[in-house]
Amino acid sequence: MSAPTTETAPPVVRLSRQGPVAVVTMDDPGGRNTFSPGLTAGLVEAMEQAAAHPDTRAVVVEGRPELFCAGGTQRELVNFARGEGSFDTDDFFRVFARCPLPVIASVQGHAIGGGLVLALYADFAVFSERSVYAGNFMKYGFTPGMGASHLFPSRFGRELGTEMLFTARNYRGAELRERGAPVRIVPHQDVPGTARELARSMTGAPRASIELLKRELAVPLLAATDEAVAREADLHRTSFRLPEVMERIVGAYGTEAH
Repeated sequence: MSAPTTETAPPVVRLSRQGPVAVVTMDDPGGRNTFSPGLTAGLVEAMEQAAAHPDTRAVVVEGRPELFCAGGTQRELVNFARGEGSFDTDDFFRVFARCPLPVIASVQGHAIGGGLVLALYADFAVFSERSVYAGNFMKYGFTPGMGASHLFPSRFGRELGTEMLFTARNYRGAELRERGAPVRIVPHQDVPGTARELARSMTGAPRASIELLKRELAVPLLAATDEAVAREADLHRTSFRLPEVMERIVGAYGTEAH
């Protein structure tokens, strides 16, 4: 009698290649593309593998067509509210800034909370007109993390970025474009092609020169977010302990993208 076979779950992060462009795909429908251990570890590993290939000149990172990334898991946020861990204990979310090559975030689906922050660490982002983008930290009653207090004003403009953090509301890509957000915002079906074409346009120079330019541009971002993450951790020691924060995490988690 033969031994029963065991099925291996497909990886939640995949790496493929299109010539000099590496494509990293986050695809965890069961986990809603949240920051599960499998997704975060898989993302870091895939990015490292993409950069290690000598022919790679640029990296495109994409999620599912209707969901790029939903940020922290409910369990993770509950643990933070209990004082068990914090956003600053693992900065995997800066993997795009640390990549030695340009990274283009193909944000076709919704990007919520930490999922949007993750995208903003890329060198370029392409958004969908119809998808939802939200810095929803304050919806749950705790102050922003992961360097969001620097990234939102820096990437969206001071007034719009600050508004996004304070209101924690959903913004469709079309509204962000009307408000002058300096990111590419295109029809939903055009996001993947636009991101790949942008990536291909950067592949003509020698890899050494591409790496030199990426390092020069990433240094100030990493320094500024080092400081922001440290300040945010201090704020979390107060905001995460507020009793209503736990109530909101338990009662309202996962209701954003509608």
